[in-house]
Amino acid sequence: MKLLNQLVKVILENRGKEYRPTVLFSKMIDNRLVQLLSTRHQRVERFGNQTYNDLVDMYNEFIETRKSKFQKPPRIAVPDMMVRDFFESNLMKIYYSFEDENPKNKQMIFVKKRKDNEDDEVFSYIEVLLKKEGNFFYIITSAFSKDGKFLMTNVEEKKSNRVRLEVRKNNNILVIYL
Repeated sequence: MKLLNQLVKVILENRGKEYRPTVLFSKMIDNRLVQLLSTRHQRVERFGNQTYNDLVDMYNEFIETRKSKFQKPPRIAVPDMMVRDFFESNLMKIYYSFEDENPKNKQMIFVKKRKDNEDDEVFSYIEVLLKKEGNFFYIITSAFSKDGKFLMTNVEEKKSNRVRLEVRKNNNILVIYL
């Protein structure tokens, strides 16, 4: 009985650690199945599974309730559904950008100015860091920005000692403006 209890404990502890990427989009191109997948970092840690309105509310609530103007707002992702629509509408450009450029680290940042932005200027651009493995495109991370340069620089984080995923990996990532 003790062995069974220990096994149950181990299973329950390790159950939440494995995360399978969520498939957001699938399409056949050149007789190959192309899929867009959302990673744990995008979907869970950066709130990509939330709706756009929820994320705007989260950002605005932080701005209204922060105690100091030097406190940086939480870095929220572009919602997965918006990334899916962005990916679907620019699919051929994204697909052939990877084919033409063939980046060594298999990652590229895609940036697009939003035409339908009625919110704060912070939501003017959509930036998405994609990694291509075979015909699978993984959303490593995404962000809204006011100038389309958030994922390539750490300008907004200069006063912080925190290290972001994007800062460590972006020194050799190609940026494509769509």
